[in-house]
Amino acid sequence: MPLNKTLSLLLAIAFSAAAGSASAAAGRWDAAVAPGTGNGATSATPWIAAPAAGSVYAEWNFMGDDDASSPLTVEDSTPDIGAFGLGSAGAQVRETTGGAFVTGGGNIYSPMVALAFEVTTPSPTVGPVDVWLRVSTIGSELETVATLNGVSATAESNFTLPITGGFGGDENEWLWRWTLSSAPASLNFAFEAAASSVSLDQVAVYAVPVPEPETYALMALGLGALALRARRRNAR
Repeated sequence: MPLNKTLSLLLAIAFSAAAGSASAAAGRWDAAVAPGTGNGATSATPWIAAPAAGSVYAEWNFMGDDDASSPLTVEDSTPDIGAFGLGSAGAQVRETTGGAFVTGGGNIYSPMVALAFEVTTPSPTVGPVDVWLRVSTIGSELETVATLNGVSATAESNFTLPITGGFGGDENEWLWRWTLSSAPASLNFAFEAAASSVSLDQVAVYAVPVPEPETYALMALGLGALALRARRRNAR
């Protein structure tokens, strides 16, 4: 087993309980952020309560490691809070440095390595598409730039709160947004920590088709025709 992975596993016993105890407000979003409410009363309340027709949605709160045969990565292919429009392709959150482990609280963590993450989901089948990536972390901050299929976006830090217990540090919630002119085959996100001691607590992806102006025009014409018909009926 590679040295960095071995050291991480040896440290897991010492750090897991403390890092897991400092989970972000019992694993729920703490800031209300569009397009969802975002701050459910419990960890089982998803960010997007009712995904739009044709959209793709995946959300993780308690993460594990699905592939024990891959010692250089931690990956989870089972969104435990929300899954919509994923089809047979499914969705995955993956740590790629090989220096992380999963804490007792279901976070992906390392006290030694600045972690790097990938998230992959299917894409809506039609475009243009609005896409959001939302992440909650404990400890060190993330780099503010993330990429979607190689296209960069700068995050907002929507919520910051000092955490007591465990190793402390701040809880941070991050949001990135992209608008794609067409629907790609899949959505491939990449983001990373600015330093070691980041604990990845929550991840959510939401992608929804955006009606083009022609669609809005047709909708307006249809509504206008219905209104005219209603007025004619009332005039009889």
